[in-house]
Amino acid sequence: MRLIFSLEFSGDTMRLRAILERIRRFIGREGRGRSGAGPGEVCSLLIDPFAEDSGEEAERGGAISTEAVRAACRRMQGAKTKGDLLRIIAGEVAAFDLRDLEAMNARFERKVSHLPEGYRDRLLSSVREEIFGAHHRLLLLSRNGGGRELDDPPAPALGGYAAMVAEACTAKAREKDPKYLYLKYLLSAFTMFVVEEPAHPVGTPFPGGQIVDEWEGTYLCPVRDLADDVPFALCPYCPAVQSAEPTFPEMRTRREERRRQESLANYWTNYKG
Repeated sequence: MRLIFSLEFSGDTMRLRAILERIRRFIGREGRGRSGAGPGEVCSLLIDPFAEDSGEEAERGGAISTEAVRAACRRMQGAKTKGDLLRIIAGEVAAFDLRDLEAMNARFERKVSHLPEGYRDRLLSSVREEIFGAHHRLLLLSRNGGGRELDDPPAPALGGYAAMVAEACTAKAREKDPKYLYLKYLLSAFTMFVVEEPAHPVGTPFPGGQIVDEWEGTYLCPVRDLADDVPFALCPYCPAVQSAEPTFPEMRTRREERRRQESLANYWTNYKG
């Protein structure tokens, strides 16, 4: 269902309101409302790097050139294999160091410092994996090489993703240095298009209790299809699919039991003894 918003809202406000209303409708559990941050604020930080990057300038280093970003994005669009793409991303990420990763993580920590402790700790654990884990894997793979899978072409969505990154960084540069926004998009490009995993690690908790999950080789996300109209979101390019049923952590046990029952039923139906 397409939501219609008043024209008085502009840019970021419209994006935040859209996410808020959709999260309330689609992934919130009944009766789980609590004081503190609303779901729209948290989900906007997860879904929309452009919104996440608001409010603070880069603490160190010179401003990144939007012309350089656009040139790198064109190279990414021309990558014929995942290995080609890996080399391009690794070359761009080499301009950053550990202090940049720490600064990016600290910025996110400050933005969610007011959340309830239990949820905040789970969320920050996933975000650290998204930042430091992705960076570590990127370095290892670029230095040590990978298997034949790196000879495969990247997903077709890469072209649109690279174009979006160039536009997002150009738009952000009108407000502030897009340095950390670009780093976020580079790490997400590695995760989504080189190793073909969700932008947010399995287990990432969303408000309401649902998580990014994996089931029988398919990645499931409770908000995958809810941010297609957010201009600079990761969701439209993510290999995760929209979950057809809730992805609360306890649902895995239910799926396993359902699959066990299906296997038993199939066994007795086909038993010829």
